[in-house]
Amino acid sequence: MKKFTLALGMAVLGAIVSSPKVFAENLNQLEPILIAQAKPQLKPQLQLPSIKLQLTPNSNPENSNNIETLLNQAGEYLEKGNYDKVVENCNQVLEQDKNNYGAYIMRGLAYTQLEQYQPAINDFNQAINIEPKSHYSYFGRGFALFHLKEYEQSLADFNQTIKLESDFAHAYFWRGITQGYLGNKQGAVADLRQAAELYKKEGKTDNMKTALDLLKQIS
Repeated sequence: MKKFTLALGMAVLGAIVSSPKVFAENLNQLEPILIAQAKPQLKPQLQLPSIKLQLTPNSNPENSNNIETLLNQAGEYLEKGNYDKVVENCNQVLEQDKNNYGAYIMRGLAYTQLEQYQPAINDFNQAINIEPKSHYSYFGRGFALFHLKEYEQSLADFNQTIKLESDFAHAYFWRGITQGYLGNKQGAVADLRQAAELYKKEGKTDNMKTALDLLKQIS
């Protein structure tokens, strides 16, 4: 089984964490209100995931180079916001390698930005079945579930993300928002504070400010 590093860079989650509007709860009255409208460009320096390349027995060995090229191109398209091209490239990869979880992750991320949340969830489910220890998949599924207002399930996925990657700032940020919707003020405050601290360590001052601004709204 050949392994290679998928050069996603900041594109892996740069797209998924940009949201047109961030809604939360009035945690004192437990009635939904708009407490912030933010367009956080949350693009941390990410560790590159190791992708297992699994080809079918009858595959041409040359396919491995083609697949790697398609995945790298998909990562570039994702960073540029060309989500239809991401889907197209990942479709081509999966025609050749049906177990390539990197393709499922990137196609899932693209679907979230196209607001096709159920197809995104389907892709993240596939990625989890193939590689259950990838925190990207749980985070992506949690993000999609959040937008479908499946807050309990979303919370469970963010919990799993943090279990697998305890310093993943985005997971704390979105788990905090999710806990706000579920009426857990204490949990929301703790998560947003932790997200702010992690963003500070990463040198992401804009992201830190977004988390701190939300904290002020609900404290």
